[in-house]
Amino acid sequence: MYIRLSKGNTSKFTKVYLVEGYRDENGKSKQRIVKSYGNLEELEAKDPNILQKLKDEAKNMTKNQVNITLNLNSSNDDMEVDQNYGYFFLERLYEDLEISNFFKNKMNNKKYVFDVDQVFKLLLYSRILNPASKKATVENRNQFFEPFDVTLDSVYETLSLMKEIKGDLQLHLHRKITETQGRDTSLIFFDVTNYYFETEIENELKKVGVSKEKKRTHIVQMSLAIDQEGLPVGYELFSGNTHDSTMLIPSMIDMKERYKMGRVILTADKALNSGKNLAFLVSNGDGYIVSQKVRGSSKAFINKILEDDGYVYNDSKTFKIKSFLRERSTKDENGNDVLLKEKVVAFWSQDFDSREKHKRELLEDKINEYLTNPSKYKASNRHGIKKYLKEIEVDTITGEVEDKKTILKFEQDKYERDVALDGYYALVTSEIDMPDSDIIERYRGLWRIEDSFRVLKSDLEGRPVYVRREDRIEGHFLLCFVALLMTRLLENKLCNKYSIRKIQEALKNATCRKITSGIYSLNKQDDVFRTLENAYDVSLNYKNVRIEQIRLYRKEIVHNVKN
Repeated sequence: MYIRLSKGNTSKFTKVYLVEGYRDENGKSKQRIVKSYGNLEELEAKDPNILQKLKDEAKNMTKNQVNITLNLNSSNDDMEVDQNYGYFFLERLYEDLEISNFFKNKMNNKKYVFDVDQVFKLLLYSRILNPASKKATVENRNQFFEPFDVTLDSVYETLSLMKEIKGDLQLHLHRKITETQGRDTSLIFFDVTNYYFETEIENELKKVGVSKEKKRTHIVQMSLAIDQEGLPVGYELFSGNTHDSTMLIPSMIDMKERYKMGRVILTADKALNSGKNLAFLVSNGDGYIVSQKVRGSSKAFINKILEDDGYVYNDSKTFKIKSFLRERSTKDENGNDVLLKEKVVAFWSQDFDSREKHKRELLEDKINEYLTNPSKYKASNRHGIKKYLKEIEVDTITGEVEDKKTILKFEQDKYERDVALDGYYALVTSEIDMPDSDIIERYRGLWRIEDSFRVLKSDLEGRPVYVRREDRIEGHFLLCFVALLMTRLLENKLCNKYSIRKIQEALKNATCRKITSGIYSLNKQDDVFRTLENAYDVSLNYKNVRIEQIRLYRKEIVHNVKN
């Protein structure tokens, strides 16, 4: 910016203008008046040094890229649509992870009529900022500061391609995270979930099963592993009719071979605590920390848990813990005997006990209702109470067992035993030398993977799935996996101060609107976005701004280029 003095042939006054140079949309160099200060003679009458001050101010504006106050005649209705610039931070992560280089190297010998990298960027950024169907994503491709030249056909072709490279891309990302974050895979959290579809056409992946939302529909199963920082390590897809417990072994084999991992201590919940799974881990030199179901276990195990001997209480008597060693024999996947040497960590929590007691009050109300009115007891409402009520066919006059009328018998002993177990929890581990407190602490980290599934399903809207073909289903979930990784990286960058949902909203709301040639109006941003800017040492906290300033801001974020 600079100061221009202009004096007409017939005027005795010198006009003072603030002028800036810019390039129009065709790249031509032009100038425009940003502000008129009035007549120089009148300004100098008030301040003899005003001209030098204005020149210094203009120079400072250029140097610091400050906000420009504009007097605009156009109404808001005449302005163009909002364009997102929050995705600049996603571009930075994309560059840090060198995903463009991955595609460049991977596609080196293959020719496509479209840019795979650009299509992947559009799908990825849109999945984070504005999750939608693939068709809607293409229709909204102009929402970005620099629109993507992408067609729906190229999107579907890219999704199909993702099936071929999903393992290689996961490996590439793992290496970059290890290089930049110092990833530690000695402890891995592992769990499985499923996703339902809105289409009913079946293929090798889509099979009818019961979804986690209790819907009987076509689903696909997913296993997911994350590290101690909550960053996803790898995933696998399985057909919808695959049992949860059978996914651990193939997932671990694939991940360890692909990543060349050393010894892993795997942490999982009781759904994956099968003898075959634990035997597999031990036989391959790995370890485990898993929850152990207390109710429904052997009488000897329950008695050991309830036995007060060995428990250590905290000062307030609201928590107690003990551990003991045991050996047991199980079978591996080939039917061979494997001896498991384990530590059992048992603990009781008053908070946990209180929560279960509250649930039990509701359970008792249902039990009493059905004991009083057995005709209300049906297959559809037996969940949670079936084990306490036994159906007996009797003759109400003679008392003989006949096919006359059904009465319900309350299994008092079973109920009282379960009441006694309220508040108790047990963990089983191969790490017999690990302190009890460390075992509990590591297991508690399992919430991170449960939260990751929530993010995948809700924040990133990974389900329901709308694509039909198997290869495109694979592509959809690869996108979701990379989106989860990038949002977790942003969450960690902000020291876990904000949820992924809040970060998404902050990025989504970072929009600008073209109000005249080369000049944009910026939406006011929230504290989350300002915190993100501070984390990357950038700022665009203005009302109106030149296009060159936005482009410089982008360079500062993506390429760490400072003015």
